[in-house]
Amino acid sequence: MNPTLIALQNLAADPQSSPERLAELAQQHPELRETIAQNPASYPGLLQWIAEVTAADLAAAELANVELVAADLPVGLGSSGSAAPEPRERKARWWMAVAAASILALMLASGAGGVFAGWAVANHLVVAEVTRTSPEVITVALPEYQPGDVAIMPDVRGLATDRALQAIVDAGVPAELIEVATRPAAGVVGVIVQQTPVFGAENPTSVTILESTPAVVPALADRSAAEIIDELQGMGARVEQTRQYVPGAVIGMVTSVIPAPGSALPESVAIIIADSASRIPLDDVEMSEGSPNTSTRSVGGQDYDTVLALSSSTDTETFNWSLDGYAAEITGALGLDDDSSSDDPVTVVVLADGAEIARYTVVKGPSVAYSWLVAGVTDLTVQVTNTESNRGSRVVLIVPEVLGSIDELGKF
Repeated sequence: MNPTLIALQNLAADPQSSPERLAELAQQHPELRETIAQNPASYPGLLQWIAEVTAADLAAAELANVELVAADLPVGLGSSGSAAPEPRERKARWWMAVAAASILALMLASGAGGVFAGWAVANHLVVAEVTRTSPEVITVALPEYQPGDVAIMPDVRGLATDRALQAIVDAGVPAELIEVATRPAAGVVGVIVQQTPVFGAENPTSVTILESTPAVVPALADRSAAEIIDELQGMGARVEQTRQYVPGAVIGMVTSVIPAPGSALPESVAIIIADSASRIPLDDVEMSEGSPNTSTRSVGGQDYDTVLALSSSTDTETFNWSLDGYAAEITGALGLDDDSSSDDPVTVVVLADGAEIARYTVVKGPSVAYSWLVAGVTDLTVQVTNTESNRGSRVVLIVPEVLGSIDELGKF
């Protein structure tokens, strides 16, 4: 026997075959209809359709047989001609055809009121549609729970809404129990993102499926990280969190999000959460130019042990630190060494990747606090310029520290 036919016969007899598949087999393979009719998975509407088609085929065969006999009647009987059927036999066949056609008409009339034009689900029309030589839509009766039946709720998350509806009905859940609602969600629009009840529930008395609609990245203003994360995850987005020191930001608040607020919400979002600063001495950062003195210095009459003394014996001397984008801020104070040879002011210019970010005129006396914002900066440069009168004077950086996230500072 043809292996393909064997496989189709197995499908037709398998109680696990879906109603839609059985309807397709019955439509495309008339020789399997008897097997399908005996399958306990066949629903009443399909059984009725098989009965109607079978009756129609029988009626058509009888009518064709009558026409064939009439066409084959000889005009006259010769020695080689066949004898025509007796009138009683022809009349009996004609009445058999008429009776079969009448039975078909009665069946169609009686079934018209009990057959639904598809399965109406909310505002959708779910039908079992198959293809013959000419397109045809099979209308089937709405499945209902029968004594002993068990309908298992399928997992329809990620399916397009129409496919999800069809899957639930195919599982045996009555269509009138299904409700479709919407919810803004990340990623693809028009798919099911949540279902009630969960997969595996038996004979649910109500079903709600949520279809995704477009969602946007929420605003950040005056909202805690926990609140924003809950909202993003509630819309189905994965949240990648990075804790980072951000100068001036309130610890625990979201300082930035990618993509920006108001953008279409993708399946994955990255957020930066303000964290407390970690600190390392500026002296721990590698220098590419200059060599500060680290011995104890006095500024404004006060001695300091943790210092970087930037002397200048020429007009301008340059000191450069390689930050490589790991630092967020550099803090401390600066002043002129009390032992400088002159009271004349010294000019200090601070550059971040070549762009000036601060300028000072340093004189003897109390130190001045500084804060240099260097997030993303590769090279920090400090230029000290002396005049002829104060050549050799030292500018002192007092307790200079690099602030940033612990993971980033650990790279120095």
